[in-house]
Order: sequence, then structure tokens, then C-alpha cells
Amino acid sequence: MRKAALLSLLLPLAATVQAEAVDMVVYPNAGVFDADGSRIVGPGADMLARLQMASGVQMSQQLMPIARAMQTVPHKPGSCLVALPRTPEREAQYRWAGPWATSAIGLYGGANETRHVEGPADLRGAQIAVLRESTPAAWLKEQGLTGHEVNDVTIGLRMLQAGRVDFWLGNDLAARFVIRNLSGPVPRLLYSFGRIDLYMACHLATPAETLERLQAGFDQLRRNGDLAEFGLR
Repeated sequence: MRKAALLSLLLPLAATVQAEAVDMVVYPNAGVFDADGSRIVGPGADMLARLQMASGVQMSQQLMPIARAMQTVPHKPGSCLVALPRTPEREAQYRWAGPWATSAIGLYGGANETRHVEGPADLRGAQIAVLRESTPAAWLKEQGLTGHEVNDVTIGLRMLQAGRVDFWLGNDLAARFVIRNLSGPVPRLLYSFGRIDLYMACHLATPAETLERLQAGFDQLRRNGDLAEFGLR
């Protein structure tokens, strides 16, 4: 009888523990999220480890291209995507926690670039590399400009260094990580504007308690200064 009573008390707890776990989907970003064999490494992976400790939510990390990640998470209960701008079009597609990073949009030219860029008019006719499904990509479309969309910010930088595009447009914070991590000529920041706030975007069926724990974890990391590297103080 006592065993049955104890089991009845433990079952709800076990269900809660099981619910407090998410499959964290991240996309490649050199210097932030990198693959090292079967492991995901970098400051982004370290931040998620700290978030796991602060929130008590267990996390497994999975690396995939951003376009595939955005197709996967809305249809995969128990999963979240790091990191995504929170836009009106996406608001109802996910449940959100964060932010975990903030930055501006940066336009980069080659190391020896001499052109001056003061606005969209100066980009007419230019070849511009940009990350697919990103705020910079959306901005280009709003301005009536066409970007060469890539699945990985590293590809955009490599295209600029190889002279295959005129400019590279991206999240300035992510760009700095990539530039610091890769070799080759260092591009010039020509133009910086706007603001990008990046959030954790979770499947709509994610339990409210899990989201509350994740949000509390983010808040604690920010108070501790652990998110300063990602632009949040």
C-alpha cells in the first residue's frame, strides 16, 4: 500500500521531469555554433549549457541549416530553434523565450573596398550575400534589392573574400564571431543600421512551465552578465 502511495506521488513528478526537456535546434555559424565531430561547440553551445543549468530544462543540441531548421521546429513537438528574430509574421508560429542576443545589421565590403554606402540607393545593381530567412534578407526585399541567399553566414563571408559578391549583409554580432574565427582578408564594415533581437523559438505545444523556466534562465544569465558577449547587458 505504501509503495502504491509513493508511486502515485512520484508519477506526476516524473511526468514533470520528462516535460522539462527540449531538443534545441541550432544552425551553423562559425565562431558561435560549430560542429566538432559529433559535438556542437562554440560560445553559443556554451551559452546553452549555462542556460540549462540556470533554467533546469534539459537540452539536447542538433545542428542543421537554417532553412531546414525553420521547417522542422514548427512540426516537431518538444523542439526549439536558436536563434530567430521575433517578427509579426512569425509571432503566432512559435512560443518564445529570450532575447538571448541583440545586434545591428552590418554591410561589409572587401578588405580594400573604397566605395561609400549611405543607404539602399547605393546598393542598386550590387551583388550581396545574405543569410536565408534572416532579418537582413527581409530588409533587402523591402528595399526592392535582390540578395544572393546562403544557408550559412560563413559562406557569405567566403564569397565576399573570393570576390564573388560585392557586399556581405548580416547580423553584425554574428559577423564579428565569424570574422574572428576564420582566416583570410578581414572585410570592412561599411554601413551599420537598425536592430536585431534574437530569441529562442519553440514549438507551439511547448508547456508553459518549460517556457517560464527558460525565460527565468535567460533573465538570470543576463543579470549575471553571461549574455554580454551576445550584446545584452
